[in-house]
Amino acid sequence: MNARISYIDQLKGIAILLVVLGHVIGYNNCENSFLWRFIYSFHMPLFMFISGYVAQMTFRIENFGWNEVSSFMIKKFRTLLLPMITWGIVIPFFFLRSTAENNLIDYLLSYIKMWGGGLWFFATLFFLSILFLLYRLIIKLISPKSIIMDYVILSFLFVLIVLLYKSLPKDEIYSEGVRSVFSYFTFYFSGTIVCKQTKLRNLVLDNDLFFVFSFVMFCLLIPSFVYDMSSIFNQLMKIVLSLFAIPSLSFIVRHVSWNRQVDNMFQYFGRESLSIYVTHNGPFAFLLVLSNYVTLSSVDNILCFLFLLIFSLFICYASIWIKNIVSISPVLELFLYGKSYKRKSI
Repeated sequence: MNARISYIDQLKGIAILLVVLGHVIGYNNCENSFLWRFIYSFHMPLFMFISGYVAQMTFRIENFGWNEVSSFMIKKFRTLLLPMITWGIVIPFFFLRSTAENNLIDYLLSYIKMWGGGLWFFATLFFLSILFLLYRLIIKLISPKSIIMDYVILSFLFVLIVLLYKSLPKDEIYSEGVRSVFSYFTFYFSGTIVCKQTKLRNLVLDNDLFFVFSFVMFCLLIPSFVYDMSSIFNQLMKIVLSLFAIPSLSFIVRHVSWNRQVDNMFQYFGRESLSIYVTHNGPFAFLLVLSNYVTLSSVDNILCFLFLLIFSLFICYASIWIKNIVSISPVLELFLYGKSYKRKSI
């Protein structure tokens, strides 16, 4: 699908700005601030919801032949795992490490066990994409007449992931990855189902009463949220908050226009969201120097918040500038950002 949908790009743009802002706040040791808890209550579930929505909207495989399936898998590897490998393994190990550190095998095992560290999103999205392909294959084979069968199929896949997670020792090298896929399964496939079902999509994205209900419930619950994922209660609270925040923000983006410049900015960030995600740690390192001169006592202070917001916007733009410079080389663009390699004509 070449035509882009503006509200999807805006949602992605807001989500990636929240990612960057959350990292900036976290670096300043302000994890107890209300703003940080607000961001971390829903920003990654929002990303997963959008990913599932777009996956359903753009899926084009008809016959599930070898060429179609292999092209799908190659594209997902290129756009998700290749940048993750380059930024997370090749660059740190071969260019940034000291000679005294572990050998490549030990580094790889550690990286897998951490599920890619800060780039975990790419690995999780890759495996959710495989599950989505399997889901669409089952739909193709049984041709269900009712949406109920969609829920049955997804419940079956979800139970398989839960059983796999429960069967793995907690120190198993793949257990963190399975846990991540398990945690975000609901949000990814919620996006898929919302996109697929017209009545549900209209309810979630366009219904005034549903928006008011979701928004009010989110506002009532967010003050009591504590970001402590060792607590089952807090994990459930995050799920509930995300399920209220996603339709609330989606409705606002679809029906409220702040001004053209702001809308265009978020759409721009949305189109470059994955590039910002992998690149933003470079400009973010500037904060290491800045922190020697600026002390931020509380990001809930309006002046501190505005400073960090402006700095986060700078990081987003700087990340895109870096990407645009790198993209002069098709080879670097392929390995760093997963863009298809096209030899430039002379």
